[in-house]
Amino acid sequence: MDERGIIIADRDAEFRKQVAEYFRKAGYEVETTDSTVHVLCSILQKKTPVLLLGSDFDQKVSSSDLIHLLKKCNRHLNVIMVSDDLPLNQARQVRRAGIFYQAMKPGEAGDTEELGQAVECAFKTYRANRQQERMEAAMRRRAHRHESVQQQSASIPMRFSWLIALAVLVFGTSFLAVSAAQSVDRGGSLGMWLFLGFSALLLVAQFVPIFRIKLPHRIMAQHAAKEQAASSDQKTSH
Repeated sequence: MDERGIIIADRDAEFRKQVAEYFRKAGYEVETTDSTVHVLCSILQKKTPVLLLGSDFDQKVSSSDLIHLLKKCNRHLNVIMVSDDLPLNQARQVRRAGIFYQAMKPGEAGDTEELGQAVECAFKTYRANRQQERMEAAMRRRAHRHESVQQQSASIPMRFSWLIALAVLVFGTSFLAVSAAQSVDRGGSLGMWLFLGFSALLLVAQFVPIFRIKLPHRIMAQHAAKEQAASSDQKTSH
């Protein structure tokens, strides 16, 4: 993208030559054309920031429709409408379409001060918009990275908790199994009862959540069946 690029689109060849010379001397990269297709291709491919557009540039396409289409090709495009005398209705239409500025066509060879100031302001606005867009993109990237770090940080304690619980389970089972074996060797039964009790506790811990989830659904299903049966009995009695 050429951040010093200008397109001058006007049917007046003398105007194009005069204004292009002025802006080239000011250090801009200038492209001139009298073709709507050329303007569309340049805006779409090169993303030129500023367009000087004659008010009667295309006789088949209205200025407002053309501006709307150009803004679709490059939403950062700043269009400066150049005209001798723009009717009020057309002025309203091009403003609604999103022109940056409406300038009078230079009456003399050196009368380009207004256009120069408008173009300079258009480039300042363009750079400010691009900077704002980059800042917003950077903020979105930082927010995404921060969210990813938080998710990873939250998952670490959960992983450790599962490891700790598994370690406690393995240690407790091993300890009770060893105790039970020693108790059996000594002819006692306390260790065996402890081991069986611990195993039963594990089984209950596995099955209780299932009952907690399914029990309310069963109760609700039974209640709904009773209500349906009662409703059927009432209809039969009537």
